[in-house]
Amino acid sequence: MKIAIVDGYSTAAFLVEKLLEQGVECIHVHSQEVPPARLRHSFVPAHYSLDLGYFPHLDDAVRALKDAGVDRVVAGAECGVMVADTLNYELGLPGNDFDTVLARRDKYAMAGRLAAVGLAAPVGVGATDVDTAVGFFAAAGSPVVVKPAASAGTDNVHICTTVEQVRTACSAVLGSDDYFGNPNPAALVQKYLVGTEYIVNTVAVGGVQKVSDVWLSMKASGPTGAPLYDYQQPLSMTAAHVAPLVDYVRRAVTALGITDGAAHSEVMLTEDGPVLIETGARLMGALLPDVIEKYSGTSHVELLATALTDPRGFADFDDRAVRWSRTVRNVWLINRRSGVSTSWQDRFRELPSYDRLVTGVRAGAPLRQTVDMATSPGFVSLVADTVEELDRDLAAIRDLERDEGFYVEAA
Repeated sequence: MKIAIVDGYSTAAFLVEKLLEQGVECIHVHSQEVPPARLRHSFVPAHYSLDLGYFPHLDDAVRALKDAGVDRVVAGAECGVMVADTLNYELGLPGNDFDTVLARRDKYAMAGRLAAVGLAAPVGVGATDVDTAVGFFAAAGSPVVVKPAASAGTDNVHICTTVEQVRTACSAVLGSDDYFGNPNPAALVQKYLVGTEYIVNTVAVGGVQKVSDVWLSMKASGPTGAPLYDYQQPLSMTAAHVAPLVDYVRRAVTALGITDGAAHSEVMLTEDGPVLIETGARLMGALLPDVIEKYSGTSHVELLATALTDPRGFADFDDRAVRWSRTVRNVWLINRRSGVSTSWQDRFRELPSYDRLVTGVRAGAPLRQTVDMATSPGFVSLVADTVEELDRDLAAIRDLERDEGFYVEAA
């Protein structure tokens, strides 16, 4: 079996490892001529028998993959979603519904698609100019969220309560590149959703949706007022609120045409019920599959690998039976000011629930103030028997971070 991975960054590296273990030959394709700088470090060239590079013309990519005899094309990261779906369509391979491909990438089109089939969706507008954004704000009222229409990782997200804030935020989005280095063609302006945020990860084969894991996703307010990741913690499938979340997400990803492959959905549970924030037609980023598999028996990565290589095994998988033997929490690190990194990397090892640190920061390297996911120093994986133990160690991490000299050298 041969599988082509488009943009094999981030979690895709774990997926390819599992595919190689199953005897799958993997081929790589780039969706951009210049890969995103912040993702290059996660790419492992040795995983691939062939790296075809970037194709300016789609027909050339189709021809090359046809000649290589690939059986499937899979998006390794968000930036590869539309290219992967398009290649599957052009090659006649199993893949997502091509008619809804835009709704899987553009968040305004995504909300419109959900509303069109009668599902709860954010109310908003796609603005290519500041006046459109201000006009929506005037009609919708305060507060609103302004962000790129197609980005990731809390990139350039602004919560606005005044006309001037909307103007500034919209100008910032329209005048900058997205998380992957592409110019933002539009700013998305949406009514602010109030509630608790969750993550639901799914994998589909032939339109059958199965859930690998559900997470509570807590955020904190950053220095600009924009949200920062605080921590993410998986939940039992029997936990309160999980059943309605799962039911809603199954219908949402189906409406978005995700019939074959992974989906990572962020959902706000409001007082009126679940509302989709966004769905990525790919694996969840920034996770540790081995930790998840050790304590729950599967992972988003494992389930996708099974879907690709063992359809019978996927059909037999009972997502209602997933149980966690211990409690896991990923705590995102928050650096309060820019500077030169100190030797902080081993300081978390003393925490009783410490499992590991995931970071690309080294002592002596520049470190920016944390304003979004991309500028976080990384995250700490905690594992314990009780939530109380995790709360204690989360508080200890935040106490350490209150020292402005913890991450960077004092001025």
